[in-house]
Amino acid sequence: MENNRIPAARDRRVIQRYMVWWPNSTFVPPTDVLELSDRFVVRVEIAGMRAADINVSLIGRELSISGSRERPAIGTTAYHQVEIGCGDFRVEVQLPQPVSRNSVSASYRDGLLVVELSKAADGQHVIIPVNSEDDEA
Repeated sequence: MENNRIPAARDRRVIQRYMVWWPNSTFVPPTDVLELSDRFVVRVEIAGMRAADINVSLIGRELSISGSRERPAIGTTAYHQVEIGCGDFRVEVQLPQPVSRNSVSASYRDGLLVVELSKAADGQHVIIPVNSEDDEA
């Protein structure tokens, strides 16, 4: 029964936990993709950045958003909770249909990046009929 006793105060030890993160870590910011009747709207929550530090590109139907958010230098300190992602980030969105390349816009305000992409007009889809030799006769 001696093994089941509760340790006396003099026997107790304080256990400390430390969180370690790598300065060059990556994170994925929260992202919304909305489809409206005439366009897609992609919203990415990435507070604490400058618009010039955000890269947005569109290749085919893939929208790519990337950048790097630095952790502010606070000096010698101990973190007890770390939830705000810092370092490099990349968001890739596969759009469900083609978009018009001439009407894509991006704006960054109050920590929210908003990219608007107009759906391709019907005239931009071309269906080419395949004729057979039997049709010509």
